[in-house]
Amino acid sequence: MKIEEPMIRISHVSKNFGDFKAINDVSLDIPAGSFTTLLGPSGCGKTTLMRLIAGFYEPDAGHIYMEGKSVNGLPAFKRHTPLVFQEYALFPHMTVYENISFGLKLQKPSRQEAKDKVDAMLSMFGLQGLQDRLPRALSGGQQQRVAFARALVMGQKVLLMDEPLSNLDAKMRVEVRNELRELQQRLGITAIFVTHDQDEALAVSDRIAVFNKGQIGQVGTPWDIYFKPKNKFVADFVGTANFIEGEVAAEEGDDLLVKCDSAVLRVHRGDYPFRSGDRVTLVIRPECISVIESPIASENVWSGVIQRSSFLGRMIRYWIDGTPLQWIVDDSSPSVRGYLQGTVYLAVDKHNIHLLPSEL
Repeated sequence: MKIEEPMIRISHVSKNFGDFKAINDVSLDIPAGSFTTLLGPSGCGKTTLMRLIAGFYEPDAGHIYMEGKSVNGLPAFKRHTPLVFQEYALFPHMTVYENISFGLKLQKPSRQEAKDKVDAMLSMFGLQGLQDRLPRALSGGQQQRVAFARALVMGQKVLLMDEPLSNLDAKMRVEVRNELRELQQRLGITAIFVTHDQDEALAVSDRIAVFNKGQIGQVGTPWDIYFKPKNKFVADFVGTANFIEGEVAAEEGDDLLVKCDSAVLRVHRGDYPFRSGDRVTLVIRPECISVIESPIASENVWSGVIQRSSFLGRMIRYWIDGTPLQWIVDDSSPSVRGYLQGTVYLAVDKHNIHLLPSEL
C-alpha cells in the first residue's frame, strides 16, 4: 500500500432499502492508523455505512476499497474487519478464554501459539484471572473488554465498532473509551467508530464524519467540527451553540461589523468571504462567552438578565435574556463565584465568533 493511499476508501456509495435512501452518494477516505468516528442522530446512515464496510451489506452504487483494492462482492469473513457490537455478542456457554480464542481456529495455530495470543489479549485488557469465567459472571465493562480482545486477537489491521460503549454506565464509558483510544494508538490499527454521542466522538477521534439523512455534512478534526462547523446542522448537533441571525453592516480592516437587531458585533474576518449586505448566522459556543458583573469599555459587550440556571458540576449554564437576543452561557468557574442572579454583562472575543451563510 502506498503511503498516501488510505486504508479504506469509500467512493460514491449509495444504499437503498426499498424507497428509503439510507446512504446517498457518500465518499470518505479513512487513513491508515486513524481513529475515525461516524457521528450522527439515529437513522442518519452511519451504521449502514459501517455494515457496508464490514461486508454485511452490498452497495447499490459506488465502491469500497481496502488497501487500494475493491472489496465489492467480497464476503464479510474475507475482509478481515472485525466488528464489535453494543450487545457484546459473547458466546454464553464459553469461558472468557474460549470466547477470545474462537476466531483463532481459522488460523489453525499451535496450542502454544494460541495460548500466547490469548494471554497477550488478557493482559492487554486487564482480564488476567478471569479466563475461566463465563460471560454471565462478568461486569458489563469486563464483557466489553472480552469482545474487544476477541476482535483483535487475530492481529487485524482494522477494527469496526458500532456503538460499543452504549450499554455501559457513564463512568465506565469514559474509562473504557480512554483505554480503547490508548490501545488503538499503541497498536496502530485503523479504527472506525459509530456513535451518536458527541462528547464521545470529540474525546477519542482523529477525524469525525458527521452524518445527516444519509449524507456526510462535514469531515474534519474534532476541533474543526466543533469550532469551525460548515453548516448549521453540524454546529447544532455537535455541542450547544447560540445562533444569531445578522447582516454584515461594514468592513473594517481585518474585521466585519455584523448588525443583529439593535446590537452590532465585531467579528474577525479571517477567511470568511462575506461582504457588506450579506446575511449571516453567527455561531457562538456558550463557553466562549464571558460573564462579568459590571460593564467594561470594550466592543462585543452587552447586558442581559438571567432567566434560569442549571448546575452541571464542572460549570453552571445560564439562560440569559439580552433583549432582543437570547443567550446560553456556560460559566466554567462555578466554585469561584457561585450562582449569579439578576443583570449581568456578557463579553465575547471577536475571534470566538464563527460565521455561516444564512440558510433561507
